[in-house]
Amino acid sequence: MDNLILGDSSVVIKTFADEQFDTVFTSPPYNRKRNDKYEDFTDISDNYFNFLVESIEQCLRVCKGNVFYNLQKNFYNRVEIYKVFGHFAERIIETIVWHKSNPMPNPHVINSYEYILVLSNKNKSLKANKTYTKNHFSTAVYSENPYKKQHRAVMNPKAVEYILKSFCKPNESVLDPFMGTGTTGVVCKQFGMTFTGIELVEEYYNISKQQMSSYTQPFLL
Repeated sequence: MDNLILGDSSVVIKTFADEQFDTVFTSPPYNRKRNDKYEDFTDISDNYFNFLVESIEQCLRVCKGNVFYNLQKNFYNRVEIYKVFGHFAERIIETIVWHKSNPMPNPHVINSYEYILVLSNKNKSLKANKTYTKNHFSTAVYSENPYKKQHRAVMNPKAVEYILKSFCKPNESVLDPFMGTGTTGVVCKQFGMTFTGIELVEEYYNISKQQMSSYTQPFLL
């Protein structure tokens, strides 16, 4: 049974048992001032590094399989992101590169990719469901986002689909501690997985509930 929780993930996740979920897929808030609804996490400081470390540690604790942790590196958070790589070097079993075929233009060097760290407590290699599965994939920026006015950084469902379809099994339990508007939950429903999501912002939480309750057909074409 799916479970959507309104609350602070740093608090809620500590109530879960060790290895309660098969898989974690999530994308934490960016460390820059683009959305004042996450203002507690947007200060440019070492607090962001500590926030990521605690979050990843808890994700590893509650996950019996792999943690897929999506990070976007930019000029403002690059130091913290690289420190995360070093801190978890022994538990990062793969790095998947998500290339965006039509990144947003800007006057600086365009950031056209994001990292998806694959972490595990077990010393193992990442196994895919099919042979010749690549550790990179490409999608367009999610221009069809129906909630752009409410949430400017909605996860592209095709990115979630690639990860779950490539590396997970039907009927698995999936946790997303930064649920946002519920894209991961909808894709989980498509694949017959059990979803648990946590969201701090009530507006996004309500959108997630609406998306999950109105799901009637495959979300992806």
